[in-house]
Amino acid sequence: MIAPSSPALTALFMGTGSSVGVPMIGCSCPVCQSPDLRNRRTRSSILVSSGGKNILVDTAPDLRFQALREGLSRIDAVIYTHAHADHVLGLDELRTFNFIMQEEIPIYAPPRVLERIRTMFSYAFSDVNREGVTRPKLVPRELPGPMEIHGVFVTPFLVEHGPVMNTALRIGDLVYLTDCNAVPPEGKRVMKGASTMIVGAVRYEPHESHFGLSQAVAEITEVGPRQGYITHLSHRMDHATLEKELPPGISPAYDGLRIVV
Repeated sequence: MIAPSSPALTALFMGTGSSVGVPMIGCSCPVCQSPDLRNRRTRSSILVSSGGKNILVDTAPDLRFQALREGLSRIDAVIYTHAHADHVLGLDELRTFNFIMQEEIPIYAPPRVLERIRTMFSYAFSDVNREGVTRPKLVPRELPGPMEIHGVFVTPFLVEHGPVMNTALRIGDLVYLTDCNAVPPEGKRVMKGASTMIVGAVRYEPHESHFGLSQAVAEITEVGPRQGYITHLSHRMDHATLEKELPPGISPAYDGLRIVV
């Protein structure tokens, strides 16, 4: 189910890049060499804020840099969409927030994702050095279905991500759908009526595990939100060019963009 009403949310694009970021190591293409700061993309993540609480979606490898850039000193919860490297490898940076806040941080994920994260970062969930500052202090919590997190109603739903099923999220009236190449009927039902959509498109043409640009636009158009954003962009996508090409009501996102949902 979807909550009949949701508190006001803001969403901050912590990162908007694909798995290798932009500029890409060793690349001299026009986008990687662009002076337009909107083309400098760290790995994708958003920070949703409501009622004084900050909920981070995924811990990108660039989390330290992103937090410094935004002056972020508090994370009240983390939601993980899936356990691919570009979405989880910043997990260790959470220990700095533990130190600042003097609190443990709950992390939420579907059971299969949580199990994978616990395997990848076994030291973070060990009883060894639990009282020190050498490991994050996290409280794993399953996200098997709709639930409320810090007063915000969150609904996970499955989407196709190449040969595997990935998790997308509806957070209040916001849909966050990054790593996806098809949405099953149940996911389309969950997205219905959303006021804002953030959808990933790694390049113009379809990819084996990601939407191409026209597919992402079609997904947003089908739902019909007030505003749509394109994220998870590779170095094949120039921000200024996208701004001119996208239809009204859909914009390319960029690192540091803050929106009201």
